[in-house]
Amino acid sequence: MKKKITVISIFIIIALLIALRLLNEEKEAIQPQAAAANMVVPAEAYFVRDTTVAYQVVTVGSIRANEMVDIVSEMNRKVVGIYLKEGSVVTESQLLFRLDDEDLLAKLEQLKAAEELAITTESRERARLEKGGISQQRYDEVAYQLKKIQANIKALNVDISKTTIKAPFSGKVGLRNVSIGAYTTPNAVLANLQDISKVKIDFAVPERYASDIKINQEVSFTADYSDRIFKARVDAFEPAIDTKTRTLLIRAVADNSDNRLVPGSSVKVNVHFRELNQSIFIPSESLIPTQKGYQVYLVKNGQAQLVEVKTGMRTKDSVQILQGIAKGDTVITTNLLRLRPKTTVKVIKLS
Repeated sequence: MKKKITVISIFIIIALLIALRLLNEEKEAIQPQAAAANMVVPAEAYFVRDTTVAYQVVTVGSIRANEMVDIVSEMNRKVVGIYLKEGSVVTESQLLFRLDDEDLLAKLEQLKAAEELAITTESRERARLEKGGISQQRYDEVAYQLKKIQANIKALNVDISKTTIKAPFSGKVGLRNVSIGAYTTPNAVLANLQDISKVKIDFAVPERYASDIKINQEVSFTADYSDRIFKARVDAFEPAIDTKTRTLLIRAVADNSDNRLVPGSSVKVNVHFRELNQSIFIPSESLIPTQKGYQVYLVKNGQAQLVEVKTGMRTKDSVQILQGIAKGDTVITTNLLRLRPKTTVKVIKLS
């Protein structure tokens, strides 16, 4: 009997200890909440109002020559003349290279002699045909021979014209890759020609800005080798978004009459977009990142209130709020780590 009483007593004591521990844990959980409610946190805040903001996107681009071409031969020939100076400016149709054409000229003389004889024969046979001295078939054969020779002359003149290589447009030539006497082929680049009087700036912007790009829109850019800010205007852009990068490729054109911009170099492009009127922007430091997005603390009746927000455009110091707060709200910008919902807030500076 005594043993039974002792066991019951032990169970009662254990139950009392468990109950006491649970009460202590509940008390410890309530104390921080009560402390947070009674704590007064000084903080700076921002009064939400309609804002007019001009925003921009900064991206990296590349400079391309306005026109660029590799000067090559269209036939296998020996180079017999070079008429350009490396690094010089040439004009459209200026002679750059001459290829050996002696065999072609000799063949042309043969064809011209054969043409003279064929013309005489065709004239005589036509007269005989009119008098009924020959058949129509005989005359047709003679006339065909004349046309064949004349066609061969025309084709040969085309080949001869290919032995003089001229500049397709005005521009600056680079370094030549051949010397007189070298045998060249259609795969060999003789020199490079570029028109750099103006240059193309190729860059891309994220797809969210695609609808804001306009033809003739002005952009600015800088290069590492110059402290000058250059200007360009949008000339064209791709009709669709690149599905791999989710960006829109854009091409702007800039004046380069002073030759300060070097094709092939990279530039930092600033794309200036329209001003946003009647939009809510708040300081970026007021945002609290979460797994679902962002939150901010508002001051409501002297206490901190946590709300979720949906963000839009960003500038250097601000972010656009599309949903979650309204004009007239007060957003807390400092001391965010000390805040809890319903914490008493003392606004020490309102901007």
